[in-house]
Amino acid sequence: MKIDFREYSPNQRIAIIAASELVGYKSCFVGIGIPSDAACLAKLSVEPELNLIYESGAIGALPLSKSYSTGSPSIAHGADMITDSLSVFSDLQAGRIDVGLLSAAQIDIFGNLNSTVIGDYDDPKIRMVGSGGAHDIACLIPNLIILMPHDPRRFVDSVDFATSPGSGRDIKKIRDQLNLAEGPSILITDKAKFIMSDEGWLLHSILDNFTFAEATEGLPWSLKPPITGPIETDPAIISALEQINY
Repeated sequence: MKIDFREYSPNQRIAIIAASELVGYKSCFVGIGIPSDAACLAKLSVEPELNLIYESGAIGALPLSKSYSTGSPSIAHGADMITDSLSVFSDLQAGRIDVGLLSAAQIDIFGNLNSTVIGDYDDPKIRMVGSGGAHDIACLIPNLIILMPHDPRRFVDSVDFATSPGSGRDIKKIRDQLNLAEGPSILITDKAKFIMSDEGWLLHSILDNFTFAEATEGLPWSLKPPITGPIETDPAIISALEQINY
């Protein structure tokens, strides 16, 4: 389905495209914010059997209102069960969760994520709340999708602090040595979709009605034109937007 993506907010655009990527998965480790919106959209539309799992212990939840932390009461809405973080991360380590959705303050071309500090670690400009479970998810989840607003400040040559490891080139070798998962495979912004290669992110496709210049504006990486045609979406995802309180 072709839609005018410009009619939707940047966060909605990310959630719409990310929801499409969750088709075929049965369990999803969900981060707070846009990742939660995307997972809920998928469950309400194209993948109704998707089991949403939050690190605070909510399993099978469907939080339709905004959650500001993994401890927000809305996280528990509709949950099949409420357990604890130990149980959830045990399932993650045992390989029982199919896919994860993460975001962060910074990302580099190899998918390293920073949610710890901006600037020097010992004397930062900004000190953030940190990883939560993001590091574990990035190391252990078999399929990892990164969701990032297209803000040039977030896209860097090298992250100020590697909170969660990426993939590609030397990082992949280390992952193999430690028997870790492959790392991030897809990056979705509010203008484009990228896929991971040995040399870092490749521009896969651009949202319909956006240009190559818009999709790459402010990004410090050397990117070639997209591999495929413009991104479209399933109409069921658009209809499901009305059920989520942004």
